[in-house]
Amino acid sequence: MGKALIVVDVQHDFLPPKGALAVPAGDEVVARIAELMRDDRWSVVVATQDWHPSDHVSFARNHALPDYSSFDYKSPARVGETQHATLWPVHCVQGSWGAKLAPELVQTFETLECDHHVVKKGFLADREYYSAFSDIWNDHHTQLHALLQKHGVNDVFVVGLALDFCVKSTAVSAANLGYRTTILKDYTRAIASDERSMCNLRQELVQNDVSLK
Repeated sequence: MGKALIVVDVQHDFLPPKGALAVPAGDEVVARIAELMRDDRWSVVVATQDWHPSDHVSFARNHALPDYSSFDYKSPARVGETQHATLWPVHCVQGSWGAKLAPELVQTFETLECDHHVVKKGFLADREYYSAFSDIWNDHHTQLHALLQKHGVNDVFVVGLALDFCVKSTAVSAANLGYRTTILKDYTRAIASDERSMCNLRQELVQNDVSLK
C-alpha cells in the first residue's frame, strides 16, 4: 500500500512576512515540512503550486471590488449554477516571485530519493481552485489523481497552506476519491484559527471521512 505526501501551496505569497496573501504563522511549518518530505515512508511526494494568470477570476481587482469581498461565482459550464465565495488579493501570478515554492522546500525536493512531482492548479482564468485535484465545480481535473494511482497510493497525508482552504479542500477531494486521508495538523496553518472556525473545520472533516492528527 503506497503512501503519498501532498504539500499544498507552500509558496512565497502564502508566507509571512511579505506574502500577498500570507497565512498567519505559515512560515513556522516550512522547515518541519522539509524534514517530513525526507521521511522514507513515502512512495511519492507531491508539491502543489497555485499558478494563476493575471486575469484570474478569484482576484478582487479583476472585478473592481475590494480584497476579501464576497462574491458569487458562476459556473463556466452550467447556466444558473453559482457558488458563494471570497475574492482575494492578487497572488501566485504565473512566473512571479510570489508563485515560487519556498526555497527550503525546493532544495529538499531536489534531493529526494522517492518519486516527486509538482502539480500546478488554478491556471485556468475562468474558475477558482482550492483542491489540488480539481476546480470548485469539479469540472477540470489536474493530473494528481492519476499520479497517485500510478504509484498505487492508498494513504494520503496532506500538509501545507492554508488549512481551512486548499489543504482542507485537497483532503476532502482525496477522501471522496477513496484514499484514506489524513491532515497532519502540526505541518499546516489556517487563515482563521479561532475556536469556532476550528470547531466547524473539524466537523466538516469528520463528515468527509478525513482524519486530523
